[in-house]
Amino acid sequence: MAYLLLILTTLLAFSPSAMAADDTTSATFLKIGAGARAAGMGDAFCGLADDAYAMHWNPAGLGFIKGSRFGATHLDWLTGISQEQVGFVQQIGAKTGFGINISHLSANDFERTNKNGIFGTFDAANTLLGLSLGRQIGNKFSLGLNMKYVHLSMDDIETAAYGVDTGMLWQVSRRLRLGLNVQNIGSEVKFIENSYPLPFNIKAGLNYSLGGLNLNIDANKAQGLETNVHAGCEYLLAHTLALRAGIRSEVTSDKHGKSSEMTTGISAGMGLQLGGFQLDYAYVPYGSLDVTHRVSLSVRRMPHPPISSKLPEPGTETLPEVTIQEQAEAETRTTVGSATQEQVKQVKPGTRTTLGSATLSAEVKKPEQEIKEKLEQKDGRIGRIILPSFDIRFDTGRAMINAKLYKQLDALAEFMNCYPQIRIRIEGHTDNRAIDTPVFHSNQELSEARAKTIYWYLVQKGIPSERIEIKGYADTKPIVSNDTPDGQAKNRRVEVVIIEQGRQDR
Repeated sequence: MAYLLLILTTLLAFSPSAMAADDTTSATFLKIGAGARAAGMGDAFCGLADDAYAMHWNPAGLGFIKGSRFGATHLDWLTGISQEQVGFVQQIGAKTGFGINISHLSANDFERTNKNGIFGTFDAANTLLGLSLGRQIGNKFSLGLNMKYVHLSMDDIETAAYGVDTGMLWQVSRRLRLGLNVQNIGSEVKFIENSYPLPFNIKAGLNYSLGGLNLNIDANKAQGLETNVHAGCEYLLAHTLALRAGIRSEVTSDKHGKSSEMTTGISAGMGLQLGGFQLDYAYVPYGSLDVTHRVSLSVRRMPHPPISSKLPEPGTETLPEVTIQEQAEAETRTTVGSATQEQVKQVKPGTRTTLGSATLSAEVKKPEQEIKEKLEQKDGRIGRIILPSFDIRFDTGRAMINAKLYKQLDALAEFMNCYPQIRIRIEGHTDNRAIDTPVFHSNQELSEARAKTIYWYLVQKGIPSERIEIKGYADTKPIVSNDTPDGQAKNRRVEVVIIEQGRQDR
């Protein structure tokens, strides 16, 4: 039913009445872009549409968003007008996203006049409430629908209208996306005895991503305007600082559809990412009119990895074969065999430990007191506990762990519970083959997801999240050559690194 509605509204959008050149529209606040990030990129965002305001730029983007997004924006608009925007997106299932967007624009203290002059002031306000749904069709294509309710008030006059946006997004390749959004198809706004249509617009966009760089181009065809082009770019430094710039080129038309004037504007912005939080700012001048400022605060949460709820009960069963390699001064290697969870706890921090395949001999047992002494050394060595690919067995393009690994991860969780002064970093890695799937658009995303899989398992076992850091390295740190399938398998791994061995009473 939703797809039928999408097709019908798209056909309606290209009808002669919708494309009429009459530039007399109402609810023009719907033309204002959403979010400081897109504003800093010249309002060119239709082909990207991957944040909490995706439903405004292209509701089809919701189909590709994983996890959840929340954003709030404050805009200081022209002539003392201000606007507040809120957006929320939630992934539903593997290929569907749901969104809510709210926008409120207010202008106060307008002078009320009549033939005798000024006799007081009045206020005006415009409010938007939108509900959106985006759904992937196959692995490369997504459709979206944004239904909106618009309420307008001026002094003691109030009116309302309804509209829809229909969007399409095509993931052409891992780096290239093409988008289309038909906006504001709906009822007319009636003021007293006159009726005006919503500001109909057709938006097409292109996004090209290369590492931390996003290049966007949007073209808009609105009532009363020629086709206008917006372009922008974003560069993310060290996954923390984003720098943005954009340009807007607009040609206005008179009521007869003839071009009358061309205007060009620039914009700039920046963003700061800290964990799942992001703060964005945009500076957008409008020539001699004024300068506008936008500030957005966003929160991003990725979905929990698909870990089974039927976890094995902890016990003292023998673990799969274990190898312990001690990094002593002589860099000697000791191979040990089948170990119980109690024995695994006795591994020295400052050792390089591989949960892999071998057999345990009794003479390598170390007393727990010796472990304590090692942990309390001020110059204790930082070590690694490495969970190699032949145990984790990450399939190509996936981040799900094998249930056979649960017992080994239980041993790691028990070890951390015994020594609460230890903090770890979970490092995810991939092989060097490029990835382009609906779930992971890059090796960077895949490596982070693999690390998060281990992270969430440990959190479920009671390890405080502040004791764990996560880092994804993509394919930048291979341990063997990627020239063979066996080498690629070994590089699809997660490493758990002890990064702090502080005092227990910290």
